[in-house]
Amino acid sequence: MQKLLNYITKGKGIGALTLLLFSAIIAFYSAYTINRFLPQMVPYVQKVADDLLPIKIENGQLVVPQEPKTLNYTIGEESFAVEIDPTKDLLLEIEKPGIYLTRSYLYTINNKEVRRQKLSSNLNLPKQDYTPLMYNLIKWLVWGVVLIGPFFNFACFLIAVLFYAMCTGLACVLNKTPLNFQTKMRLNTVLFIGVYILSTLVRLAGFRLSLLAFFLIMIALQIVCVKWLKK
Repeated sequence: MQKLLNYITKGKGIGALTLLLFSAIIAFYSAYTINRFLPQMVPYVQKVADDLLPIKIENGQLVVPQEPKTLNYTIGEESFAVEIDPTKDLLLEIEKPGIYLTRSYLYTINNKEVRRQKLSSNLNLPKQDYTPLMYNLIKWLVWGVVLIGPFFNFACFLIAVLFYAMCTGLACVLNKTPLNFQTKMRLNTVLFIGVYILSTLVRLAGFRLSLLAFFLIMIALQIVCVKWLKK
């Protein structure tokens, strides 16, 4: 704890190196998760492709298949439909949640809204084995996260820490303790990392920490920590 206090009050810089290291850890963990779990989904995606394909769209019109096709899938406790019907242009009734492809439109329906998009381009998806392509895409996705993820995360996290550093003025006023900009940045770097880890643990437990809750926890911790720094 004393080392953490010394880092906040006597450290150098704005905590950018600490934030960059944390950004890299998050990116590498994301890449590990992608590499571990996405390949397990490939056989299921291929099974869906075998059920639905071929699909061919020419000049904004569905031409293959020529007969209606309806499939139902269940993921966890959620069920949804996938329907391809080249015999009609519009859905006249709200169907159950799912994806619906008519002769001229693509519909996506969930419990809250219906979205419709006009088919406007050409598309040809033959029925074939797509597993090599999917495994290759996963490989490139993993490398993209490893190489780009740390810097993307760092940019996002730095903006967030800058925002919270500006909010620290409230804690300083309440505790009558002025802090310079660099100290505010180091303080909020530590707090942001801690609350981010907390939100991740909460999500893994099956719950969700909203942005408002994240913000309120950060503000509360700022007040407590500035008071602690005053002592």
